[in-house]
Amino acid sequence: MLGPTSTVLPSGQVRDAGRPTTHAAIDLCDLDAPQRAARGIVRTTLAGKADSGYMDDVVLVADELVGNAVEHAGAALDISLDVYDWGVAVQVRDRGEDTTAVPGKPLAADEDDEGGRGLFLVDVLASAWGVQRDDKGKRVIAIFLYRAGDAE
Repeated sequence: MLGPTSTVLPSGQVRDAGRPTTHAAIDLCDLDAPQRAARGIVRTTLAGKADSGYMDDVVLVADELVGNAVEHAGAALDISLDVYDWGVAVQVRDRGEDTTAVPGKPLAADEDDEGGRGLFLVDVLASAWGVQRDDKGKRVIAIFLYRAGDAE
């Protein structure tokens, strides 16, 4: 399983993630529209589990992470989604090995910039996120904690 064994909360506290109540994953290799597939798995997995605003945030971040993997590493390998009692973890893997290429605190793009807003959006929308090396390259993980009214 790709799911994290612990979660770093925005306050810096670490908590046991526990076992996911739902796990979904798809292989994105060789798909013509990997971002569309990523959006679909998020919507399908979260249907009936979260309100539309929360789901839209997770969809947007998943789309961005897959898009970044395609643009900067050549392809996204897979995406997984783990739903917990406390929230959701999204992981996107690619073959890129340079975890330092993903900035820890992305800056907002200038209004004339054509790109550069993606990781800024991830940083704003996710409760926490980060990048790790793994046996196939790297994975970017975004954590979304439930807020009052998010779960349905």
